This record gives sequence, structure tokens and C-alpha cells, in this order.
Amino acid sequence: MKMKRKSWTLLSVALFATLLLSGCWLFGITLMLSYDIEDEIVSTDTHFNSVAIDLTEEQDWKDNQDKLDEIHSLLFHGSITNYENTSATGQLYVYKDGTLNTITEVESLATLVLDGLVLPPDSTVEVPLLYMNIEEIRDLIMEGKFSLYAIATNVPFHIRVFDATVVVIFAVEAIF
Repeated sequence: MKMKRKSWTLLSVALFATLLLSGCWLFGITLMLSYDIEDEIVSTDTHFNSVAIDLTEEQDWKDNQDKLDEIHSLLFHGSITNYENTSATGQLYVYKDGTLNTITEVESLATLVLDGLVLPPDSTVEVPLLYMNIEEIRDLIMEGKFSLYAIATNVPFHIRVFDATVVVIFAVEAIF
């Protein structure tokens, strides 16, 4: 029994010494990047705009882009005003760029990432930090550039998204 324990001890010491002498340690680090959206999204059932998100301009992203391992979460926080006198159900979509021009294009080509935002009539709602569904768009988020669209499920609608922030939680590989 003593001989077996001694062998494992020697093997452990040898492995540790090899790693220490090589100077190479591989660890995963999780980082959070908060991206403040400067522009507003104004949407009606006949006209809307999107906002471009460019994470590649952020220093934390630049510093770690070559070590980017995985996107863990995408979150949204902001304020939304409903200008109609009826309730609206807000939705957020993500697409690779800002080229979509109709609601039908948004619903068929973009990816629904947040649904069910209840917007009472003639009011402004502050949306708490909410997780967005990113299963289908992880690769797009890993590229660091995408566009965010906001629409409502009911017609007519007129909403405005402002003071918004997108938070990305991502993992990088760190080699020491």
C-alpha cells in the first residue's frame, strides 16, 4: 500500500514540475462586456429602424478576440415607450446587419431573441436586465457585429427603445 501511494505521489510531483517548468498553463476566463446603445429604435407597423451593435470596437473584445472561446449569455436592459392607446407585446430580434426593411422580413429572416415584453398603453417601461435566447445566433455574436430590431406583435403599434444596453458574457482561453 505504501509503495502504491509513493508512486502516485512521485507521478503527481513529476506532472506538476513539468507544467511548472514549461511555464504553460491553460485556464478559462469569463468576461462581461457592457455595450451601451447610443441610438434609439423607433418602430411602427409601417416603418422601423435597427441599431448596429459592434462589439469589435470595445477594448475588452479587442484584447481577447483571438482567444474567444464561447458566448455564454446575451442580456438586454433598456426603456421602451408604447405610444399607442392599447397594450403592446414587444419583441427583440437579431440579424447580421441592418438591411431588413419590412416586418415580414424581420419575422422570417432575423432571430427572435426576446419575446413577451408587456408594454401598457401610453407608457414607458424600464426593462430589467433580461436574458436573450442566443442558441441560434452564437456564431453571429462571436463575430462581434449584429443588428438589433424591435417590433410588437399587435397592429397598429408605435414603440421606442432607448437608453438600452446589451451585455455579453463570454469565455476566453488564457494561457499562462
